[in-house]
Amino acid sequence: MTTTTTGPDASQARAGQASAPVLTPTLRQRLRASRGRFIIGAIIVVVAILGVLIAGQSAQQRPALDPDSATPTGAKALVSVLRDHGVDVRAASSLDQAGRAAAGVAPDDLTIALFDPNGFLAPAKLAADDRLDARTVLIDPAKSTEKAMRATGRDVAVISTPTVLENEHIIESDNAGQAIRLLGGTKVLIWYTPSFADLGVSGPKTIADLTPPWVTPLILLAALVAVAAAIWRGRRFGPLVVEDLPVVVRASESLEGRARLYQRSDARLSALDALRMGAVGRLAKSVGLGSGATVTDVCAAVAAQARLDPGEVRAVLLDAVPRTDAELMDLSRRVAAVEESVTPSTTIRKS
Repeated sequence: MTTTTTGPDASQARAGQASAPVLTPTLRQRLRASRGRFIIGAIIVVVAILGVLIAGQSAQQRPALDPDSATPTGAKALVSVLRDHGVDVRAASSLDQAGRAAAGVAPDDLTIALFDPNGFLAPAKLAADDRLDARTVLIDPAKSTEKAMRATGRDVAVISTPTVLENEHIIESDNAGQAIRLLGGTKVLIWYTPSFADLGVSGPKTIADLTPPWVTPLILLAALVAVAAAIWRGRRFGPLVVEDLPVVVRASESLEGRARLYQRSDARLSALDALRMGAVGRLAKSVGLGSGATVTDVCAAVAAQARLDPGEVRAVLLDAVPRTDAELMDLSRRVAAVEESVTPSTTIRKS
């Protein structure tokens, strides 16, 4: 059911709707309110991109023929195929690890694949280790290593070109077939890539080794203090409560303070509305209207008494919206001018 109101009540209702302030936030206000979310989102995106780049660089820095590397220079494809054929592939990065991996495996069931491009392992060490006395496949070996291994009488095979085992080239020609025949003839394959541990000296010290023991607790304490400070400063205090000030503040100071707040937040319309409300109240008394008069009634009465354009008066007292500081100052002067055009004519001087 639709109800239609006519008469004075309808005019007052329309006037009340016209004089009601617009509360819908503008696009600029929405962007300003969402600025924090945009910043947080940008930080998350940057961190994610950095994480991907760091992960990619870490993958690219893995050594050649790494059995767990899927990069073009890794050997994960070959190792996966060997495991699919039932070969137990065990990775080792030191002579001790290779010896432990060979424990309990019969020499006839064991194959050693040695790839030492940096020359970390002395040939004599491998030749003298009885735990690895089994079929050995040397990948791009030094001449001294090949000579030492053949001198032991072991079954030694040589792959002179390591690139044929890489993920990028394993499917070319007959590389995969030859690699499987050389490395997949036994039940267990130890993929041995010597490292610094085979040199008998420790590697370079890391930042953790050089850092004093009290630094880590101090960093954790500083992080906890920062989180506590953020929670303390960022907590919400709840809704505002109107309370009497404990001191007397001059009206001019309150006016200047509110004006600075309006200026800082670019609330030009709010500042102008404060001036308009005071002016409309005084004009209503000047033209003889009561406190219940609407802004439309005040505008009509002021225009009739001061002989001004009703549309101009309504624009100054209600409709005009300032977009710049200059327009705000101009409208403020026009509000004062409208008030001055009515006030002197209704002032009674006592003789």
